[in-house]
Amino acid sequence: MHSMAPIKAMNKNSLKAALAILLLSLSVPLQATQIFNAGPSLSVIQGDRARFSAQFFDRDGNSGIRIRAEHVGSGQVIGEITRNDSTGDLEWTCDTSPLTPGANLVRLIATDPAGASATVPFTLQVQAASSAQHWRQTYFGSSQASGAALDSADPDRDGLSNLAEFAFGLNPTLASSEVGTRAESPPNHHEGMRAVFRRRKDHLTAGIDYIVEFSSNLSDWTPSSEIPAFMADEGDVERVKLPFPILQNGQPGRFFRVRIELHDLGQ
Repeated sequence: MHSMAPIKAMNKNSLKAALAILLLSLSVPLQATQIFNAGPSLSVIQGDRARFSAQFFDRDGNSGIRIRAEHVGSGQVIGEITRNDSTGDLEWTCDTSPLTPGANLVRLIATDPAGASATVPFTLQVQAASSAQHWRQTYFGSSQASGAALDSADPDRDGLSNLAEFAFGLNPTLASSEVGTRAESPPNHHEGMRAVFRRRKDHLTAGIDYIVEFSSNLSDWTPSSEIPAFMADEGDVERVKLPFPILQNGQPGRFFRVRIELHDLGQ
């Protein structure tokens, strides 16, 4: 009997698991196929690609072996398999965008020319993407906050971090100096000046704090205690406003800025 040891290919994001499939020739009595190390569980953010590495072997040659992955619930073939018949290595990858969040049961099936099959079942646990993770997937192709997708990174070099681009609803790959923050005089001049800025509609669940500060001299800054009022819907963000206050030094606010803080994004 021939056997192959499983490839250990776990990565830090737990997106890979190791499997080993041993296919025996039809000359072996009673049982044509055997499976080892069955039952891994993969966990992935919806929209990211799930993957694992595996090995397959047949005494009569690997080239005649058919390998596929099936979604147990639908019976549909899912994912893509790349293989090397010489070494017996294979890798399964799957776009999880169309999958339902939760536990998805999948089986990897290897079938020899005579129709005997070896099956490895596994669970693909799909987690719903947060708004920040979905935003990273849209612009960087992955939910992971790493490399150019770090919250502190500025890949378009426009002076705004990814965190600020996310908070103001901007494209982090397209340089722009327009963030939608401005001071304006309302049509009714009796109301006085107001500060206007864009804010994510889901800022509370996204863990984003918008701290609006006013100053009379660009040196001393006072956080506003007012709650921003809604002005307009702009898709993922909304335009809001705050009145310019009289500051503690008795001077009217003449300047304002919006600081972005991340209090519990955790993604």
